[in-house]
Amino acid sequence: MANSNLNCSASSCTYNNCGGCYASSINVDGCQATTTSNTCCSSYQDKASSGFSNCSGECNCVSTANVNCKATNCKHNEGECCKADKVHINCDNASCETFCCK
Repeated sequence: MANSNLNCSASSCTYNNCGGCYASSINVDGCQATTTSNTCCSSYQDKASSGFSNCSGECNCVSTANVNCKATNCKHNEGECCKADKVHINCDNASCETFCCK
């Protein structure tokens, strides 16, 4: 896996390969979020129902520079871009564990 400051534990996502995300970018939703559980990675695609398979040999891992964030109440959100040093997407509901309310 290429080095990335984004870690994804949502192993059921088709873009996940050994904790790295191989989507070209991700979108975190939660415009009214006040807690982590109110956020979600809207780029999540369930492996079981998706016809897509990741192309980890051909693509780079997503980094925080490629996180579009709608969680405007998060202290890491600057103009809908994530400015956190590291981002973690959790395994249970693909929420953003890095969310921190302003």
